[in-house]
Amino acid sequence: MSASILRRLLLSSLFGGLWLSPLIFAQPQPTPESSLSPRVTATLEPTRVAPGEIAQLRVTVLVPTFMPRPVEFPTLDQPNLRVQLPERATMPVSRRVDGRSWAGVSRRYELTPLAAGEFMLGEGTLEITFQDTETGETVTRTQTLAPQTLTAAVPEAAAGLSPYLAGTSLTLEQQLTVIRAGEPPAAEAPATTDESLVPSGEAPVSLSIGDSLQREIVATLEGGSALLLPSLVPSAVVANMERHATSPTVTEVPNGGSRTERLTYIAQYGGTVTLPDITVRWYDLKNQRIVSTRVAGMTIAIEGAPAPSAVAGQSLRQYGTLGIVILLLGVLIGSGRRWLWPFWTRARQQRRLRRERSGITALRRLERQVRARRYAESLSAWQALLRKAPLLPDSRYREVTHCLAVLGRERYAAKPNPSQPSPDPSEAAWRALRQALPSVADLRQARDEPPLPPLNPGAIS
Repeated sequence: MSASILRRLLLSSLFGGLWLSPLIFAQPQPTPESSLSPRVTATLEPTRVAPGEIAQLRVTVLVPTFMPRPVEFPTLDQPNLRVQLPERATMPVSRRVDGRSWAGVSRRYELTPLAAGEFMLGEGTLEITFQDTETGETVTRTQTLAPQTLTAAVPEAAAGLSPYLAGTSLTLEQQLTVIRAGEPPAAEAPATTDESLVPSGEAPVSLSIGDSLQREIVATLEGGSALLLPSLVPSAVVANMERHATSPTVTEVPNGGSRTERLTYIAQYGGTVTLPDITVRWYDLKNQRIVSTRVAGMTIAIEGAPAPSAVAGQSLRQYGTLGIVILLLGVLIGSGRRWLWPFWTRARQQRRLRRERSGITALRRLERQVRARRYAESLSAWQALLRKAPLLPDSRYREVTHCLAVLGRERYAAKPNPSQPSPDPSEAAWRALRQALPSVADLRQARDEPPLPPLNPGAIS
């Protein structure tokens, strides 16, 4: 081989190696870290609702490989906003990102505003664990959820409605049940001891002192949230009756729900009582207007003595004067051969009358009923004693009234959790009632006190 040819081969190999060296020794550039980071998207539909309507927030998380551990989603709880996870709220998903298949999960929240206002749903954080495509190691990244704003506004046609309640249908139903005095409550007695009533509005329902009336009201809503149903308990005080209310029961269904409340009225004094109507105002979503739904009240006639009145109260001294007159008449009429026997008989009658007028007989009857633990009979005996001794000391009156109220709540109010046994406080309540009963000395003190102060104290020297 000639020298020229050899020189040509050396030059070509030298320059050819330099031209190929970038291809041989160049290292591949790593994919930027941002392109391998998890991708989080959030969509809120709709962004503006009325209180009680549901909006849906969907959060989707995608990674380039797979996730060995579940994603830790943020909590969205805040006042006046109900956050729920419906059935199958979290589902696996896959998407094509830059020509590659990414895997992940999607979670759907149901958001129900309970009042008007704006609710900020960001910026919550998510912890995402996935396998790195380059190193093969498991890494954990923290991503921030994009801020979302949910606005709850009352429609203009329902601007005067407070509290706001909307739906497509609302019905009110009531059931009335009478429990006569001396019978156990419905939970303890057979069904034959209760008398169910359907008010006709023509004639009043008749009760006696100690009887009770249970009024159960059920509001059923369709096309709205049952959580917005207002209280069904009338705020007005019913005269001559003591009222006890149980905790309401709210039941939800996919398209509405119901609210149930129960009231127990206990007859304490005689007279005519009217239970008020119950009216619920709500916004009709179909007709875009405010509607009122009403359940009628009823009239109750209570047999027995009316409530004691300070104006109608009479002085005990007047009763004493009347007793003396009756005794003198008895002495004059009983003169003759058999004067002693009629006098003794009339003396016994006068003594019985004095005990009756002074309240001693009523007090003894009350003590017997309390010892026997008969609530209705004790309540009737207490009212009879007040009619005989309207000027009892205030401390005695308050103590006895409080003890009877406690026993009434224990008898008629529903227990918080009937399935769990709870200690019975009736023993302590009955013992406290026995200790609070007035004595004969209290009756004498009330008899000696004037019923009213002087009309013009300054004129008395």
